[in-house]
Parts: sequence; structure tokens; C-alpha cells
Amino acid sequence: MVSRVDGHGGDEVILADIRAAQDGDAGAYARIVKSWGGRLLRFCRNNLPATIDAEDVVQDVLLTAWQKLPGLDDRSRFRAWMYTIARNRCREVIRTAGRRATDPVSPEEVAVKIDSRQDPARAHARDAAMMALRKSVAGLPDTQRSIWVMAQIDGLGYAEIADIEGLPLSTVRGRLARARATIAKEMESWR
Repeated sequence: MVSRVDGHGGDEVILADIRAAQDGDAGAYARIVKSWGGRLLRFCRNNLPATIDAEDVVQDVLLTAWQKLPGLDDRSRFRAWMYTIARNRCREVIRTAGRRATDPVSPEEVAVKIDSRQDPARAHARDAAMMALRKSVAGLPDTQRSIWVMAQIDGLGYAEIADIEGLPLSTVRGRLARARATIAKEMESWR
């Protein structure tokens, strides 16, 4: 029987693929990349300034994971291991980004798709609320924003976040509670 990583039924990366990829099976790693590419892209986009190309960072993360995969001893921790690599790479890129001249993009400049089948007024209200949420999340301190994204967007549990961030569980809970309270207050007018 092949079990799934981290005990999550919705997780598409199976232990057999990890085991095969550790043995050098490029096809198994390709399946891992297909399953994880979108998650890592979302994670990196939420942990990097808009001026940094998250797709390039994801490529670096996937290359690093491929190189270090044979050293992964506990395959059941694959999910936390991948997010840790991504977090570390994002931090490294942010650290070095100050050396390059870039212009930040405000949340208002980011295009939002409108479904033409929807009522335009409702679509506009939804898009405005989403932009307000993005702005609220972007305004969180980095320590709170990354934890909020991992919990709310990526669906990670407190223990996994604590493991990835190298923090006590109580710190993760506290930061997440503060982030949620800040966002709830700022989004109050959208209820």
C-alpha cells in the first residue's frame, strides 16, 4: 500500500514517487514537480515583493530539492522540507534584492480578471474586496504574513508552520492570531 505524505488525503505527492526520485528517477521527480509547482509558486509570490520574479525562485527551489532529495531521511516530512527550502530561498532573494534597482508595484496596479458571465457590479465588488484583502495581507509584518499565507492559503497546520519557521508552536499561534485580527479589522467594511 502506498501512503500519502503528511497524512493529507488531498496531497498528490505519494511516498513512492519520493522514494523513486531519491533513487534518481527523473520521471518520479517530474510528477513531484507537477504536483508541487503551483503550491511553491503561490508560496513564493506571497513571500516575495512583487518586483521579484517568483517563477525564477521556484525553479531554484525545485533544482535545490532535486539535488538534496537523496539526503531526505524522513519522507513523511517532505511537505515541511519543501516549504523550508522555499522559505529559505525567498529570504535569500529578498536579502540580495536590495542590491538591484527595482520599482515596487502597488496592489492597485495588479490586474484582476473579471468573469464576463457574472454581474459586473458583483464582480467589481468582489474584485475590490480581493484587492483590499491583498493590501491588508501585504501590510502585515513579514513574520505574520508568511505564517498567515502558510495557514490560510497553503493549508498548513500550526505544527508544520512551526517546523518550517523554526519557531515554538505558541509563537506561530500568536502571530497567526495577530494577523487574523489585523485583517479582520481592516476588512470589516467589506462584510
